Amino acid sequence: MMTAFIAANPTVIRRHFRRRPPSTNNDIPYSYLDLRPEAISHVSGLRERVLSPSVVAVFAITDNLETADLQDAATDLLIDHFTTYPHLVAGTVWDAITVTEENAPDGLTDRTAVRFTFGNISIHEGRT
Repeated sequence: MMTAFIAANPTVIRRHFRRRPPSTNNDIPYSYLDLRPEAISHVSGLRERVLSPSVVAVFAITDNLETADLQDAATDLLIDHFTTYPHLVAGTVWDAITVTEENAPDGLTDRTAVRFTFGNISIHEGRT
């Protein structure tokens, strides 16, 4: 999903990491996969797995207004892109996303971030 986004928008996000990169990373703006909690329940021969991973987009702070405009535009593009991927992984579906602005990872003061949390990626599997 992120590879397709970067191919279509190479100046919005330059690189995607499968986990949080080291704070020395300079591929700004970049994104990474973070926090992958999972809840599992069992009922009548069915196992339901519900995952809530986050994609975090990190941007450089140039000046407050320019950074806010860039971040807002990137957020809108990412939301539109995510909407075209209801099945992030084959056999799953999601229907809710939360968007949160936050401080950059590792307390870096020259960066800001937006977290996209998919609240309910679910898969149902048979259980014997």
